[in-house]
Amino acid sequence: MNVVETLTAHHATLRQLYRQAETNPNKFDTFIQHLVVHHTMEEKYFYDLLQGFEEAQHDSLEAVNEHHIIEMIIKDAQGFPRDHRNFPIKIEGLGEYTVHHLDEEEEEIFPLATQLFEAEDLDTLGALFEKAKEELLGVSLPELPKALAAKFPGLQQPSLETGASQQRLTTSNTAFGLGIGGLK
Repeated sequence: MNVVETLTAHHATLRQLYRQAETNPNKFDTFIQHLVVHHTMEEKYFYDLLQGFEEAQHDSLEAVNEHHIIEMIIKDAQGFPRDHRNFPIKIEGLGEYTVHHLDEEEEEIFPLATQLFEAEDLDTLGALFEKAKEELLGVSLPELPKALAAKFPGLQQPSLETGASQQRLTTSNTAFGLGIGGLK
């Protein structure tokens, strides 16, 4: 699958997890984990590269800004007592904003990316996303292949390494620690 297909498939997973969290707040953490992993992958491997195309800069920055807004909603919801009668409203607000964001990506940004990236690069990024998703739901971010990274000079390679040990992604450290939603 190419990167657009991979992202779209994970969007379906995010929508499903949101629906599950709405009826079962115990699924909230799983929804958040997948959402944070998804945004981490998108920003490090998709939007950072897409911003290299002048015609995609505005949409890319807008999407990253929306990630930041989602990050703030996540932090607010995480600090809210789970047993409070209004906790489901927090889940609903996060889910509705997230679904709106996913719809915009699928309708506006992904078609643009399909036009701008070479087919081979879309396929390479798709494989990388699959690998990254597995690793991020576990431990670490893989590097971009050298041939693809060379096409985008000055791009910083993603890394989660801290000294000799790798940092596990959690909802409490990932969003701020990786700079999700951070405008550069």
